[in-house]
Amino acid sequence: MNKFERAQELIKELNVDGWLIISDEGSDVHSHFLLGVNAPSLNYIYIAANGEHQVLAVEMEAPMIERSLKNKGINAKVKSFSTKKELPLKLKSLLNKPRIALNFGENLFNDKSSSFADHLKVGDYLAITDLAPNTEFISSAPIIYGLRSVKNQEELKDLRNVCKATLEILETIPNIVKKGMSENEIKAEIEYQYMKIGKPSFPSIVGTGAHSADPHHNTSNKKIEEGVLLIDTGLKIDQMCSDITWTLWVGKKPSNEFLNAYNNLYESKEIANKYFVDKTPANLPAIKCREYLSEKGYDHEKLFFHGLGHSLGFVAHDIGPRVSWKISDEFKLFENMVYTNEPGLYWKGEWGIRLEDDIIIGKEKCEKVTYNHKEPLLI
Repeated sequence: MNKFERAQELIKELNVDGWLIISDEGSDVHSHFLLGVNAPSLNYIYIAANGEHQVLAVEMEAPMIERSLKNKGINAKVKSFSTKKELPLKLKSLLNKPRIALNFGENLFNDKSSSFADHLKVGDYLAITDLAPNTEFISSAPIIYGLRSVKNQEELKDLRNVCKATLEILETIPNIVKKGMSENEIKAEIEYQYMKIGKPSFPSIVGTGAHSADPHHNTSNKKIEEGVLLIDTGLKIDQMCSDITWTLWVGKKPSNEFLNAYNNLYESKEIANKYFVDKTPANLPAIKCREYLSEKGYDHEKLFFHGLGHSLGFVAHDIGPRVSWKISDEFKLFENMVYTNEPGLYWKGEWGIRLEDDIIIGKEKCEKVTYNHKEPLLI
């Protein structure tokens, strides 16, 4: 079943006539997700409950889109336009329906937020609603969740492939990193290797010394110094991403504080992995991880100030409940969801550690598709 067919089923379940995706300059990731090619210019994708799917695209991209859909066995009519003046008439025939789903989010300030669906620009929304004043427009969040939260076997195959390739590149880090290099130079070396086979799934984070204590550090021109070196990086091949964090030590002899923190964090991650299983509350892996760290004497509320994991897939932060000790029991993990498991300990202004693996939720146990070294790598 291709993505259009799966979306069509979800559209019927939502009791709407169709789902309209509008993307301009890559404003909505679902254009690339559904078409299989990066079409940066303005395009409209309409997936219909009755199977009469259409794509409106600029003349220079329409042939590329048509070929991609044909190769994927997707039956959709591709129409082109050369000026925006043509669009109102072409879109009215699509929009003359009772109910259509659009990519806007709702309830943005609570745990049930559908902000993951919030790609529609205000100007596009106003234009569409003006063209179809009698149409009811609703959020497409249930469709997006159904399409992207649980991965199919092809996506899982792509995940294993991209994770294997990422690890092979990361294993070369001890040969790449030298004292005196900058964080940006290391980032460039890693991402150069990525570009040979895919592309970075997000800008790599390389943090030396005190920078390693900032989870979202912006990689800089600071020179690599003796001590902690944190590298958070990911590769995208086909339609799946990896997201891995390794923490290394630059120098001959790591401090006892670093070794203890590394070993305990590694064990806390392995404990959490036991709870990444089907139908488990999404808070439970995080609770168990933090209980272990607390037993080892770490003030987890002070030193570990982010969630344990996030969904991973077409983008690095994909669709699904976050894994955090602070969310409700009602949010569940399900078989074939893909998640990161990334506990961290950070001493602000000094140094920090994060160890991040990618896993597939299983029936009785998770499948680890990446790894961290049990003993820290030395450079």
